[in-house]
Amino acid sequence: MDVSIIIVNYNTLDLTANSINSIFKFAPEHLDFEVIVVDNGSIDGSKEYFANDVRITYIYSEENLGFGRANNIGIEKSDAKYVFLLNSDAYLIEDVISRFYDFMEDPENGNVACCGANVINGNGDNAVIGGNLPTVKESIARIGFAVFFLPYYKRYLASGIKHFKERGNLYEIGCVTGANMFLRKSVLNETGAFDKDFFLYYEETEMSFRFKKHGYKSFILADSKVVHLEGSSSKKPGINKVVERYYSQGRYLYFEKSHGKNSARLVTFIFGVQSLLFGILKFNKIHFTRAKIIFATLR
Repeated sequence: MDVSIIIVNYNTLDLTANSINSIFKFAPEHLDFEVIVVDNGSIDGSKEYFANDVRITYIYSEENLGFGRANNIGIEKSDAKYVFLLNSDAYLIEDVISRFYDFMEDPENGNVACCGANVINGNGDNAVIGGNLPTVKESIARIGFAVFFLPYYKRYLASGIKHFKERGNLYEIGCVTGANMFLRKSVLNETGAFDKDFFLYYEETEMSFRFKKHGYKSFILADSKVVHLEGSSSKKPGINKVVERYYSQGRYLYFEKSHGKNSARLVTFIFGVQSLLFGILKFNKIHFTRAKIIFATLR
């Protein structure tokens, strides 16, 4: 098997079905591939629908394992040389799989653990492709200092960036977004896949940190595109406390595991203070709510 394409589904039947259909529409003709769908206990009819799709391997979990642990199930099921992780709210508009495969098969790229495409949203605008691995330095810069050296910040510090043409069509990146990660299975066997302690957010960042620690690289192939619908619709007012909590917990875990507990505490404190300052300056209670959630992460 050349490539296993893994999608994690959680009550997103229509989006996941669209993602699967796009894979077969732009299927690589010269590669042996499979599609594995891992379901995190959906109750929206997904089980009945995908269990009858003969094109895929469907694995149903009775509990919601989160993003990383669910992907690990698919990775363990795979016997392929590469695994391609595709979000359920992402879909293909071209044969990127062949492009990724050929790039990774090039002997000169033997030290590449992961590659991904230029991500666009549902409106066709550039979306987040990944970024530099988060550091304490970046966290400090985000308080407000970044405005004084913005070009440097975007290129060397920012952990969430969009593609900009000045970088060309092929460049190294600290971490590819989890929406589309084409991974070398032998590297996963060496470094380990997703850390089971993460539920949602920063799990691909921590895994990419381990790639780098073992001497491997990640790349963006910007002449290939994948659509990721996250953020393409209008933002709703208010704050999702569950999402904010998972995000803050994921960030803390990443820094604790990669830079130590003191760094995790410092970064969490910085983001909490930042939210408080935004609440004062913008007269918006949402930022105070976010600060409360962030500070609750400290331990």
